[in-house]
Amino acid sequence: MIVREIFDEKFRKYLKDKSPYFNLNIPKNKKYGDISTDFLISVKDDNLREKILNDFKSDNYFEDVNIVEPGFLNLKFSKEFYQFFFKNLLDNEVNYLKDSLKSEKKIQIEFVSANPTGPLTLGNGRNAAIGDALSNTMKYLGMNVFKEYYLNDAGKKIDLLILSVQLRIKELKGEKVEFPEDGYKGEYVYEIAKEILEKEDENIVNDVEYLREAILKILTSSIEEDLKAFGVIFDNWFSEKKMRERGEIQFVLDYLKERNFSYEKDGAIWFKSKDFGDEKDRVLVKSDGEYTYFLTDIAYHLNKWNRGFREVIDIWGWDHIGHIMPLKWALKVFDISEDFLTVILYQIVHLVEGGKEVKMSKSKGEFVTLRELIDEIGKDTVRFIFLSRSSDSMLNFDLDVARKKSMENPVYYIQYAYTRTRSIERKRLEKNINFDFENINLDFNSDERELLNKLIFVEEILYQTVNKLSPHLLTFHSYDIAKKFHSFYHDYPVLNLDDEKERNKRILLVKGVEITLSLLLNLIGVSTPEEM
Repeated sequence: MIVREIFDEKFRKYLKDKSPYFNLNIPKNKKYGDISTDFLISVKDDNLREKILNDFKSDNYFEDVNIVEPGFLNLKFSKEFYQFFFKNLLDNEVNYLKDSLKSEKKIQIEFVSANPTGPLTLGNGRNAAIGDALSNTMKYLGMNVFKEYYLNDAGKKIDLLILSVQLRIKELKGEKVEFPEDGYKGEYVYEIAKEILEKEDENIVNDVEYLREAILKILTSSIEEDLKAFGVIFDNWFSEKKMRERGEIQFVLDYLKERNFSYEKDGAIWFKSKDFGDEKDRVLVKSDGEYTYFLTDIAYHLNKWNRGFREVIDIWGWDHIGHIMPLKWALKVFDISEDFLTVILYQIVHLVEGGKEVKMSKSKGEFVTLRELIDEIGKDTVRFIFLSRSSDSMLNFDLDVARKKSMENPVYYIQYAYTRTRSIERKRLEKNINFDFENINLDFNSDERELLNKLIFVEEILYQTVNKLSPHLLTFHSYDIAKKFHSFYHDYPVLNLDDEKERNKRILLVKGVEITLSLLLNLIGVSTPEEM
């Protein structure tokens, strides 16, 4: 890191090498400078405050250093800092912050993990966008990240899917069947049945195990292809079926029983969750012998621990909020700390068209798939919109806005800013206008300074993205940069200046916008077109 490293070093100097937690912000009021932190609110010793303040004042990277009560440290960057920042940016371009949080600790991020019982939904897409953007940012900063998809390829839902396809195959062969009320009714079930009939002997319908493998292969391959089209590639696909076959779930049941953390009641097996403060005990095995998601999740997370992961991040739908603490408590029985697991919860996606919500029902097979949305709108727009709100906020996906190729579309708006930077660079080269970093005016006016501060603050945005597990910050900040740049583009000439030093300054600013937008869009998973 650059700015954060400077702050961290100074704070640690006076805190006996303890690494303090602090956030940096751009003050809303320009009079308070370029960057601010409220860290000094926690420092009650006036003498210590004064020492920290004087340390910053003596640093040639800052000017106009001051404290505003109750403890806001406000600073203005100096020309020396701008020179340092841009030199680093020009030398390394999009890699100027790469590996700045390098760590060897193995971090597993498990996301999407939709049951292979049908196509991916919009909710699955939002999950994918969150997980992938977060993973991209962590990897860029040098963190050891491993992306995994948990494939729930066993259990009664899979059995019901097999039955549903089996019955559709019989229908296609002209047989009359009675379709179960809870069966999978989507058109995709017919498509799978047709594909199997076309490729396999029609008698395959009676070989349930062979049929199971064929169906799961089709659906898993389809899910994988849809995710690739969305720009998401996993390091590993983890099979629940194989985990069962290895006896890992039975091991969990036996261990909990041995430690007296489970009991039988009403034909079911229960985890003593109330012993940890839960309002009720949790079912591990239903009375019909079916494993619950709770039990398989315990086994799966124990597997993660045994594979050497010491930090795991799961991305779940909001409706799973009540599942988090029971899982953590169950893992404590295996001497695994609660800190081992962090869960990001995301809210549902509402599809909106013509100002009205598009009603969907997965159970009835009436829903828009992720792939349909990608094919119609494009990967870039879909990924960006899924990240345009914090994960804990409901998201209205407005199809009318998403379809527009205009400045109303936030993705178009940002990409257009990027293409403008590239257009300026092409014109510069066509006109043989030289750029000399050593011959430059670093006196930025207030508008230029606002834009520049947005570029410098990208570092903090990346830090907060991984620290707060909030990849929506990437979209927010890229939009802010684009907004400032569009305004700058309209108000200030870049190439048509006689003053060489002033022209070099403007070229430098444009180059800075190009590099930072390229970095942010890449982390989000959005392309950077040369022209639009």
